[in-house]
Order: sequence, then C-alpha cells, then structure tokens
Amino acid sequence: MKNSVYLLAVILAFAVSTAQAQKVNPLSDIAVSDSSTTYMVFNGPVSLVDVGMANNYLVKIEANAVFVRAKKKNTAPTPILIRYGSKYWMGRLVYTPSPVMQLYDFNEGTPAINNGTGSALSGSTIGNELALDKSIEKREVVESKLAQLRKAREEKQSVAVVENDLVLSLANIRNDKDFTYLRFKVINKTNIDYNVDFTDFQLVENSKKKFLGKKKNEARRPLAPSGGELNQNINGRSTGYLTYAIPLYAATENGYLEVTLREQNGARVLVLPIPSKVINRAASI
Repeated sequence: MKNSVYLLAVILAFAVSTAQAQKVNPLSDIAVSDSSTTYMVFNGPVSLVDVGMANNYLVKIEANAVFVRAKKKNTAPTPILIRYGSKYWMGRLVYTPSPVMQLYDFNEGTPAINNGTGSALSGSTIGNELALDKSIEKREVVESKLAQLRKAREEKQSVAVVENDLVLSLANIRNDKDFTYLRFKVINKTNIDYNVDFTDFQLVENSKKKFLGKKKNEARRPLAPSGGELNQNINGRSTGYLTYAIPLYAATENGYLEVTLREQNGARVLVLPIPSKVINRAASI
C-alpha cells in the first residue's frame, strides 16, 4: 500500500513539473498539410521519430531530415518526438491547409524556420503564429508568377528522364530575388493515371568528388516548395504540366537540383536531376 501511494505521488509530481515546464517552454508547432510536405532538418542523423497519432501522418526519415505529411484534412494536433545524434527534440504537429512555413531548420542548435526568402527566424522556441498561414501577400505574388510561367512557351527539352513509359522534362525555369520557378512536362504513355502524391526537391553538392571509386562528402539539403499545386493527376495517354516555386539558392558547378515525383498508390517514381548551370543562368521573371 505504501509503495502504491509513493508511486502515485511520484507520478503526480512529475505531471506537475512537466506542466510547469511546458508553461515556460511550450512545444514548438510544426505546420503540416495533407497537400504538401513539411521538412525538418537537424544537425545530426535522425534515428527515431515517434508521432502520437501515427495513423494520421506520413513520416519519412532521410539522413538528417524528417519529411512529414498529414494523411487527411483537419487532423488533430499531436506531439512528435525526434532523436538526432545523441539529442532529442519534441514538438507538436498542427494541421494547416496552406502552410507558408514548410522548412524548419534546426542546424544552428536553436530551432529556426526558413521563411521561404532565404532568411531564418530563430529562438528558444518557434512561436505558434509562425506555423500558420500569415504571408498571404507573398503567396499571391508567387502564384501570380507561376500563372505567368504556365502561359509561357516551352523553352527546355534537353533536361529529361524516361522511366516506365513516363517522360518527365523541364519545360520552363525562371528566377526572382527570392524564388526559383519551375514548370515540368509529364507525358504519360500508359493507360493508368499518374497521380503525383509526393514531390521532393533536394540540393545535391559534391556529387562528382570521388575517393577510392566512391562518392565523397556528398551533401543533400531538402528544399520545401513555396508555391504551386503539389497534388496533380496526369491522365493515361495524355500530357500534363506541373508548376512549383522553391526558395532561391546558389549551387556550384558540381551541384544540381534533384526533383523526385512519387506516385500515390503506386511505385512509379521519377527522378530528374537539373544541372546547376541551368538554374544559375535562368532568366528573371
């Protein structure tokens, strides 16, 4: 009996201390949508991700990054625990229909959000308001420029990949001071619709440096799309176009942008590398 009372007292004390700690250091909110991927980058390899309502979210670990996406609309907030290197980070996933903040960079030791303009907002915790759709004016500018790109004539044909009777090519590319705007052409030569579910963008550097026949010091960094429709369907025996905006970056001659299209309820994955010179020399919009 005494042992039970003592155990209950310990549990109550822990609950009180946890509640007090959360008042001082509230959990950081991470904006998650069912139509786009949210990226979290840490300064060490990620070995564990534990999501409270695991059935409501899709989670993928890749090196020091975690990709998260909601499986359905209006899913309830849930805690998330991540172990990277020998450290732990805990936050909360919050559903937002159109999150502006989609790349959360924790590389500097304190949580930081990439706001899509190349700058970062950092602090001991990420304010909840930053996880919500606040930048309406910037989104309108991005979507306006994407609309211009959709009306442009095709300018690129040499950057392409063919896989499983699907052709993915870069049709147009533009830059402004904040974003790179991309328009892709997809030719579906099959009778089965190609439903684009996940679209991953990664900046790859040092891919050509080799040591003993192996790639050395290859660095990959996820780039979160800041505009464009992420879920699109290319009907069978038809041609369609996909448009995206990603944060502007500068790459070396050995770097390239790796674009990956993943199919919903299917295994047909398309990977298109775009050389850095194509992006660096793109016209302005």
